[in-house]
Amino acid sequence: MKNWRIALVAIVGGFLSITSTVVRAEGGAGPEAMSMGNMCMVMFGYDMIHITAYQPGKSRSEYCEEIPSAGLTTFSYDIENPAFRDFPIDVRIIRDPLTPVSITTDVEALTEKHLPFKKYSKGTFSFDHEFKNTGHYIGMVTLERPDGTRELAMYKFSVGETLWAWVPQLA
Repeated sequence: MKNWRIALVAIVGGFLSITSTVVRAEGGAGPEAMSMGNMCMVMFGYDMIHITAYQPGKSRSEYCEEIPSAGLTTFSYDIENPAFRDFPIDVRIIRDPLTPVSITTDVEALTEKHLPFKKYSKGTFSFDHEFKNTGHYIGMVTLERPDGTRELAMYKFSVGETLWAWVPQLA
């Protein structure tokens, strides 16, 4: 079972080195973010945190880059690397300013939801957020290493601006 995980991480890492967008952090190259199918993840080196969004009042589907409508949405984060369970993690959902965002950008005015630094020793956590508006958003995950350095990984998604938003009208 452990060899399977190592192989998966190696394959995903190789894929990332070819196709993903690199997010710059202070001091050089930063972590990466990507999605495969409907599964989102942020990468810190070869280690990943899986992210899934749900709209429990509307469907049983899982979402990643396209959440079909505004309203109550549950985000679930699964921390793959057991060592990361001892590192503080900060999570933000911000409105996309359509300009570059980095670890030094002041995002307070753009923040829709903020979970301050906390250790998630069980390796998984979730939270609910009520999206009042459709539009483009960025999920920001900041990891604080034992030496105090912080790494930022981001994933972009849209709310209510998807093909799914037209399904009720077409039906």
